[in-house]
Amino acid sequence: MKLEIQIFSIIYSLIFGFIFSFLLEIFNKIRFRKKIILKFIFSFLFCIILSLIYFIGLLYINNGYVHVYFLFSILIGYFIMIVIKNN
Repeated sequence: MKLEIQIFSIIYSLIFGFIFSFLLEIFNKIRFRKKIILKFIFSFLFCIILSLIYFIGLLYINNGYVHVYFLFSILIGYFIMIVIKNN
């Protein structure tokens, strides 16, 4: 894989980590107001939809290749967003 494609993929993963953190906070506020079966259904749909969005983006950028450093990039983006929110 070319270096340019890897850089775009890492940046996409980092931004996805930011968005994931933001959406997870909103989802947790909504989810705690429902019955237990609705919580399960909404949690399942939330995971499936976000996973599909991530993999569709990777499919567009680099033909859907997932590397470990892309996943680390998502985690770094997630933790950076948590640190920004807490300050």
